[in-house]
Amino acid sequence: MGLKLGKETLFKYIKNFGFGTKTGVDIVGESKGILFNVDNIGDLELATTAFGQGVSVTPIHLGVC
Repeated sequence: MGLKLGKETLFKYIKNFGFGTKTGVDIVGESKGILFNVDNIGDLELATTAFGQGVSVTPIHLGVC
């Protein structure tokens, strides 16, 4: 799926869900999560990100999104 979408589109969708940014919930030390840098994505990273292995989110992200 990641290869069919392409890295720009896949990461646009991920960011549209709010992943990779802070949620705006006022909690000290909130993290924005971890995403690969789109400029450094190869086919392997694209594939693993497509099934969720290349995306690190916080429990707050899951509750807000």
